[in-house]
Amino acid sequence: MKSNKTKYKIDNPVALINGIMFFILVIVLFLVSFIGFGQNKPKKELTAADYHLWSFPTMEKLSEKGKWVSFSLHYENGKDSLFVTNNKGTKTYHFPGASKGGFCGDSWFFCKTQKGELKITNLLTSKEEIIPEVIQYNLRDNTKDLIILKKGTDGKKQLELRNMETSTSAVLSDVEIYSYNPKADAIVYTTKSGNKTAITLLRLRDKMTTLIASTAEPCNYSNIVWQENGSSIAFLKQALKDAEKTVRTSVSHYTITDARLAVFNPTGMKDFPEDTEICSSSFPNLSISKDGKRIFFKVQKTTSPVDTSEVQTWNTQDKALYPAKVQINDWKGIPKVLVWWPEEYRFNFITDNEFPKMMLSGDQKYAFLFNPLQNEPQANRDALLNVYIMDLATGKRKLLLQNQSNSGGSSISFYEEYVVYFKDRNWWVYDSKSGLHKNLTKELNVSFSDMESDWPEESSPFGNPGWIAQNKTLLFYDKYDIWGVPLDGSTPFRLTNGRSTKTTHRIVVQSEEQSPHKSNYNGNYKGLFQPDDRLLIKTVSLEHTGYCFWSRKAGVQPLLDKTMKTSQFIAATKNNSYAYVEENFNTPPRILFKENRNSKDKVLFQSNPQHFKYNWGTSKLITYTNSKGNILNGVLCYPANYHTDTKYPMVVYVYEKLSKELYNYVNPSQNNPTGFNISNFTSKGYFVLLPDIVYEIGNPGASATDCVVSATKKIIDTESIDSVRIILDAQTELFNAEKNCHYSKKNIRYY
Repeated sequence: MKSNKTKYKIDNPVALINGIMFFILVIVLFLVSFIGFGQNKPKKELTAADYHLWSFPTMEKLSEKGKWVSFSLHYENGKDSLFVTNNKGTKTYHFPGASKGGFCGDSWFFCKTQKGELKITNLLTSKEEIIPEVIQYNLRDNTKDLIILKKGTDGKKQLELRNMETSTSAVLSDVEIYSYNPKADAIVYTTKSGNKTAITLLRLRDKMTTLIASTAEPCNYSNIVWQENGSSIAFLKQALKDAEKTVRTSVSHYTITDARLAVFNPTGMKDFPEDTEICSSSFPNLSISKDGKRIFFKVQKTTSPVDTSEVQTWNTQDKALYPAKVQINDWKGIPKVLVWWPEEYRFNFITDNEFPKMMLSGDQKYAFLFNPLQNEPQANRDALLNVYIMDLATGKRKLLLQNQSNSGGSSISFYEEYVVYFKDRNWWVYDSKSGLHKNLTKELNVSFSDMESDWPEESSPFGNPGWIAQNKTLLFYDKYDIWGVPLDGSTPFRLTNGRSTKTTHRIVVQSEEQSPHKSNYNGNYKGLFQPDDRLLIKTVSLEHTGYCFWSRKAGVQPLLDKTMKTSQFIAATKNNSYAYVEENFNTPPRILFKENRNSKDKVLFQSNPQHFKYNWGTSKLITYTNSKGNILNGVLCYPANYHTDTKYPMVVYVYEKLSKELYNYVNPSQNNPTGFNISNFTSKGYFVLLPDIVYEIGNPGASATDCVVSATKKIIDTESIDSVRIILDAQTELFNAEKNCHYSKKNIRYY
């Protein structure tokens, strides 16, 4: 029987291939359309009931070789969380409610839980160890050792020295407090057993202990502070509450090398006032000079309370308004600063009622005194200062700076024997040894303060972040760049070249030593840099932000330059990797990692993933011209789910210059200190306009109104704005100017 099967002959292979390709194309198009249908799921409208979902991410630390990043998420309800993720994005640890996290190398992470536990996690094996009731802890520098103060099972405190690698530990009992100093590689701790209280030095290298002092009196040793190089300590001996009338607070200074203890006891000090006591609060400003020869602390005179029942007399010539005048009480009630020379067994008062405020020189051999009310009353926000210099050795003082501005603490700095100050639009230096003043910047032909400032007083300088001590080179900012100015008279130099691109460069602090905000009584010490430091620099222009490194050998090395907001940059200490955060108006903050500056960015964490389920607005930079012909900028934020054929209402928010807000991501929230939240408005179908405002000195209201009106008109002419539904959200200084607005009251609603 013959088969009925038909044989097909392939006469045209090209046609067959084309047919197969067509079939594959149809399948691909079907799959793409199906996937697209799934991805194009309609987004939701944001409501106030959704606001609690949002959090604020903060990058905490990067392990020494950049293998791990820790970060925290902060929620308005207080239910914060700490996370650790590896640089591959493949492993994440979650520590709900934890804080005070830190890395030990690239293998361990430790943090404190809400229950007061110390949790130690081996990041390689995921093994965890929990130590309960921990009060304080430190990681010993360059080791795997943890120093832990905790409560024992009997309720008494213990000091434990634990090695995370071997899990071995040593425990000291009855410890009350401790203070660790990495330069000395030592701990000073106090113990209380029975009626005996002691303070002891423990050298961590050899575990040898030395008793510093002990007493059977009803007292505590407290407020332990170290000399900067770890050579000596100072501490208070203060009476327990029930014994305050019989035992006076004293100050002790202990020198480690020769085991010498000196004590300042008010009862035995000649000429110490009977009605004055050493401050025993938590913040007595107890400190040791760098050379260890002088101890500084605060004392307070016993005063009678002010009688508030007296008739109030308000006098226009008073130095302060009546309520402040009563509180200040001629400075009688505030603590005064005293200096003590332990080796010479003498002391001297530094501040008094005439000059109650002070700052110390960099070498702590001089004090700079002032009275903030001396030149009151006056018309400016802050009165100019008359600053006096006191030689601590002799107690003599003389006028140093007259009518000196120090707005925000940015105009006066102290470096060893030098005083650096800003006056008449230039940086000056005073040498306390020679007594000479010198203008450092007059020949540079660069402005170091804001020439465009619209404040009716001398503009503040752009800043002095610190100095390079080894070669005595001061660092200054102009509008865009960083300058180095040597004190030896050699040629100043510019570290960066931001002026050509209008890009501002500013140093990012990478260590406590570099911080420009180290406390100096009523001022701050500026940053200390080393000649071979690799500086991290933040760069900001109108539409770009980023970072770069600078070093003496390599100059500027660009790292990032993005049309987004970049922040929270952290560099690894033992290789070239780094992590940072980026965001823009419609992209929530995310953490990125780079192995080096030439590698690709890798997203390690995206915050607020729920954002992408909601309709969201966008932002753009705008320009406008006011009636004076000034070309100004601003930010326009578009409503969520914007359609060009729809007219929208607009909120105009007014406060100085806000174009820097262009890339800021704003969490929706009902908890807003100013009552204003951009995302709340854009999600409800509003445009939001943030115009830059320039004020005319002597005519702020009219000039602000001119800017607001000019910017608003420009946007009405170019965007889908409903011109009869415009809301003005203005700060206080504009309220009196609103009646001058060129729009009629029926067209603008006011907040």
